Amino acid sequence: MARIAFELDWKRDPKGYRLAVTGRPKVLRIMRNGTGQGPENLQSVWPLSTDLLFKDFANTATTPEGVLNFVQRFGPLTWAGWSATEGEPVSYTISDADHMRQVLRYWASNHARPKEPFVPQTGRPVSLKAMVVWDPATNALKWELHPDTLLDGLWLQLGQELMTGVQIRQCEHCRHWFEAGRGTGRRLDAKFCSDEHRIAFNSLKRSREK
Repeated sequence: MARIAFELDWKRDPKGYRLAVTGRPKVLRIMRNGTGQGPENLQSVWPLSTDLLFKDFANTATTPEGVLNFVQRFGPLTWAGWSATEGEPVSYTISDADHMRQVLRYWASNHARPKEPFVPQTGRPVSLKAMVVWDPATNALKWELHPDTLLDGLWLQLGQELMTGVQIRQCEHCRHWFEAGRGTGRRLDAKFCSDEHRIAFNSLKRSREK
């Protein structure tokens, strides 16, 4: 399957973000520290230029603090995070990250049939602009996809990786997801994301056995 370029000119508040219980109904949200909507208040970022950013999201967005950490680095997940008053509900983001981990666990278990269907919890509409453009690097045409939000872009990244047949495994030490196989630096049957974590895991195992 040919690689597809994902383009997303996203925005991030240079003043950062915070966790706050607000809105109607009152729920925990990621809120901007800034207030304006102009270019001096929101800086452009290109988060999808980071390869396999979906792995960072799946590994990080497991707690409110983890979601905040991800947003501080790459910007909000949806348009709601651009608003100075609305904010992004944390529970929706954690739900999407959990959904993504379900897909990864399903893939890592040799495509065993999932016990429950994968159902996104956000209920948000998805929008995507697709273009065919000339790629001077390969001297050929290629697809260029423009997702509407960062969250949509993360799902596109995940889908492309899995459909190219890449092996994504969960480290037995830190439980984070990593790539394995040719070109990744990890063997196809690797159980750990790094040699350091393999050594640490086996060291802990020996200590428990003693």
